[in-house]
Amino acid sequence: MLAGALLAFAIGLAALLLLALGRLKGAICPVVSPVSRKLTSLEGLRGILALAVVAHHACCWFYFSQCGVWTTGPHVLFGRLADFGVAQFFYLSGFLFWRKLMKGGRMPMGKFYISRFVRIGPVYYVCLAVALLTGFAGAGFKLQVSLSGLMTSLLPWILFSQGAPTQVNHEDILRITAGVTWTLGLEWLFYLSLPVLAWFARKQWRLAIYALLFGLLFLAGRFLRAGSDVGAVHVGGAVQIAGAILAVYAKFMLVGFGGGILVAALEENLRTWMKPLMHLRNWLVPALYLAYLVIPGISAVGQILLLLAFAMVVLGADIFGFLTSRPVRLLGVISYPVYLLHGIVYFWAMHNLGGVPKLSLPAYIAEIAGCVAVILLLATVIHLLVERPTMKASERIARAASVPQEIAP
Repeated sequence: MLAGALLAFAIGLAALLLLALGRLKGAICPVVSPVSRKLTSLEGLRGILALAVVAHHACCWFYFSQCGVWTTGPHVLFGRLADFGVAQFFYLSGFLFWRKLMKGGRMPMGKFYISRFVRIGPVYYVCLAVALLTGFAGAGFKLQVSLSGLMTSLLPWILFSQGAPTQVNHEDILRITAGVTWTLGLEWLFYLSLPVLAWFARKQWRLAIYALLFGLLFLAGRFLRAGSDVGAVHVGGAVQIAGAILAVYAKFMLVGFGGGILVAALEENLRTWMKPLMHLRNWLVPALYLAYLVIPGISAVGQILLLLAFAMVVLGADIFGFLTSRPVRLLGVISYPVYLLHGIVYFWAMHNLGGVPKLSLPAYIAEIAGCVAVILLLATVIHLLVERPTMKASERIARAASVPQEIAP
């Protein structure tokens, strides 16, 4: 109920933002009013996925303020919202880029990587700078470590945070960002894998080899992570970190990006197989999502439900126009800064403005409502001032390289 109220509140705020932005011709309205409806529902879906992560961390902060533990308590729905959002963000990347690999086989990788960096980097670095300034403010802007130690801790964050330390200058940057940046590190590992993945995309039967390869890499990562404490394998913490990254990377290549890859590879088959159900697709998608979010004790089956719902969205389900509505599409347009910013806004509200001391639930809900309003407003400003200009530059590079760009995260 509370999650639904937060969603309705955010959509209402988005509608108000649209009214305010209506006078800014050429800035944002053409994005939320596309001339083509092809894959438009995926843009709207991105906004809902970002809000799911926002709601998950709102619940985490409540329990953190009550008992000092980062948890969603007994709530199955709030506990699943993060996985619900993140898994489908990975589905989106896998789906879009695999389709391109299937059509073209190869991409000009130099231009591709430049376009991706121009698309993803500026907003990330703006939000990272705010998070770091927040951390340094907590330390009174005093250097608490050596300069070399500071640079060593900063470097992984500059490289999109894969394997980054939780603390910089003895301040918990991971808490400030709500830990969301790890997904960008995996995105870049996926992008770096594309030249190799092109071989698998040329023939559908090669998906079996793809699954076998990443299954073996997952097992190897688990072995390295566990075996680094054994004398024969022990070479220090670096092996554990490498093993952990390899295991997570392989896992998401199988069930994250791999889910989108499977839908892209079987898209035409799915149209045939699911044709008897397609007249019910707008009922089935919310039913599948709801089942994933509220049924306790499902893991593998839940992932299947989630992937099936995503496949139906790809095949045209828009939940009776909900995903293609202008307010929801606006949420999709600003979803990237929303995703990166929300943890910082929560941190300021909860930690610096008195939220960590215990609050009553009504007072906390009011505080979250204020946070969501600030998050959407700041995300819109960052989109207009930072993301939109760099997105246009990225699109020019992407068109030259013939790579997907419009709704890639």
